[in-house]
Amino acid sequence: MPITDPFKNKVAIITGAAQGLGLAYAMALAERGARVVISDLGTDRAGQGEDPSALAQALAALQAKGYNAIAHAGQLEDERACQQLIELAIEQFGALDILIHNAGWVDYQGIEAQEEAFLQRALGISVHAPVWLAKHAWKYLKHSAAPRVVLTTSDRAMYQRYSQPGLVAYSAGKMAQVGIMNALSMEGMEHGILVNAISPVAKTRMWGVTQAPEELKPEWVTPGLLYLASSLCRDTGYILRASNGQFTATRFTENSGVSYPRDLARVQAGNFKEVAERWSRIKECHYVPVKVANTRADLGESPVWDARSGALYFVDITDGRINRLNPDGEVESLYESAARIGALALTDQGNLIFTEDSSVAILDVNARKVRQYSVPVHPRSTYRFNDGACDPQGRFVSGLMDEAPSGKTGALFRFDAELSDQVIHDGMALPNGLAWSEDGKSVFFVDSVARAIYRAEYLPEGRLTEVTLFAETPAELGRPDGIALDREGGLWVCQFNGSCLLRYDRHGHLTDQVVMPVTRPTSCCFGGEGMTTLYITTARFGMNAVELRHYPDAGDLYAIRPEIGGIARHAFKE
Repeated sequence: MPITDPFKNKVAIITGAAQGLGLAYAMALAERGARVVISDLGTDRAGQGEDPSALAQALAALQAKGYNAIAHAGQLEDERACQQLIELAIEQFGALDILIHNAGWVDYQGIEAQEEAFLQRALGISVHAPVWLAKHAWKYLKHSAAPRVVLTTSDRAMYQRYSQPGLVAYSAGKMAQVGIMNALSMEGMEHGILVNAISPVAKTRMWGVTQAPEELKPEWVTPGLLYLASSLCRDTGYILRASNGQFTATRFTENSGVSYPRDLARVQAGNFKEVAERWSRIKECHYVPVKVANTRADLGESPVWDARSGALYFVDITDGRINRLNPDGEVESLYESAARIGALALTDQGNLIFTEDSSVAILDVNARKVRQYSVPVHPRSTYRFNDGACDPQGRFVSGLMDEAPSGKTGALFRFDAELSDQVIHDGMALPNGLAWSEDGKSVFFVDSVARAIYRAEYLPEGRLTEVTLFAETPAELGRPDGIALDREGGLWVCQFNGSCLLRYDRHGHLTDQVVMPVTRPTSCCFGGEGMTTLYITTARFGMNAVELRHYPDAGDLYAIRPEIGGIARHAFKE
């Protein structure tokens, strides 16, 4: 075992650890050098009775492998028992670094048959126990170099679609742990105590399973638990859903524009009749992506809204196509080329300026013919222009990239009305999204390889100055691609291979994450009535057959309705 293992010599308490998930957690932690305290009363599936044999067998299994482990049995809904568990860890090991509350039980009792004793058992293990454990562990966790608390919630409590009749008591306790997590995560910030929750799905005795399952195995949940309990985890207040070796993190996030508690930035209603009349808008989820068209683009990119015609233009880079989504929902191909078409923008004459490999051209939309070409800016065929947009002065700017990675050879080129070019920024690995602030004084641009979004002052003559890092996107969420700005200065960015869009406020703070139904969103632009729709292109490029079976809608065109509308893009001056 490497000395750098984050669990070596750490002290961890795991409740509900005689069997199933809890025992899998304890084994995984102990295997990595942690000293573990396992706690379990040995109740049945309904939380009743006591059976010390299961705990004894679990302890024997741990010690047989040479692991440093001790056991505790007690009624954790009782504060004194929780205090004794914490003190046992301190007496035996002298410290406490990790507290995992996994103990729980599930049984069914309809609302009309609900009994006080039944409800109290559920609340005791799911509400009282985590509170008492945290209370008595807190002073010791504050002395740990990487204190971590992991609570346990359930999809059957969080999601109405997965709930079942008779789970009122169970759901009350599991949702309470979400609230406890939120409160403790805030209280722990000043001490570096990170508090998260896991929502596991595994076939254990709670399912009535007594044999080793072939699917939904407890050990397939364990990697997520280990991460939350480790020093590698730097987030707090998250719920990690874990099932069949797959993981997704979620949390309750506020909508953008809200000034709590006085302004929810949502639908106004002065009486119950107005609430009824506006209910469809009130319940609308603005951030659920809706498919706009079945485009099946290989590498959809560069969406551009034309307010005059109510149409949306976009390209398919690898197929060499310029497409148009008409107001009636029909998608038509306007232009096809053997070259790679990387980006486009509207002109002040209603035409399109676009890139072909390392050249720029103007397409007469009515005639559907190219009537002006620039000279190529690079002789090698692996180089092509990627994303692009027009500056406030009506010049076209696009980023040149090398499809055969060659270091930081990418650059931003500016083109004037004669299509003569000028390099305005270089030293980039993979230039991508471009957008200007509403006042035109700042430009934002992306380097996908660096996972960086930069902001620079943009001078009227078309030069960049004072280039600074605006935001670095999370490594686990793919790479930043196309961007768009809203009227509050918020920046939306598509995360290629990250299955999401992110929004950063004007200060570079992450405010929103929108999960996409496909893995490779590529670019976005505001459009529609009032510029309130955010259109999103996606890609199938590079996906294998298995991935395409999982995500058959990859390459289609999507849209969301953010509460804050966007700003119009500039047009090229012919």
